[in-house]
Amino acid sequence: MREIEFRAKKKKTDTWVYGSLIVLKTKLKVQTLNSEVFTYKYSIKYLNKNGKYSICEVEENTIGQYLGTGEYGRIYENMKLYDEYAEENCMIEYDEEDCGFRLCYEGYTERIESLDGLHIIDN
Repeated sequence: MREIEFRAKKKKTDTWVYGSLIVLKTKLKVQTLNSEVFTYKYSIKYLNKNGKYSICEVEENTIGQYLGTGEYGRIYENMKLYDEYAEENCMIEYDEEDCGFRLCYEGYTERIESLDGLHIIDN
């Protein structure tokens, strides 16, 4: 079975937390003529130091899905990486059109064939 995990930075402490993503969608009382207006709150459910589950609110722009373990560690979406084979920096992003993850380099993107050779720059 495939492991599904997310990571994001906690809103209050700016530290990484790893676990299940929870998205709370709330309908606002104010709405436009043609559509309803919603807000979203993002949280992660994780195991704390005491072995109990906790939930904390996280920064939306830091959320990344776990992709797998390469030879240099666990790789998550939106991580800044160095590709030793292409000899340049890259980032992993989700491609809506392809419905999959891609390596994004300066000026071009490439389909992910393997996580080997990817060094984590920004953890």
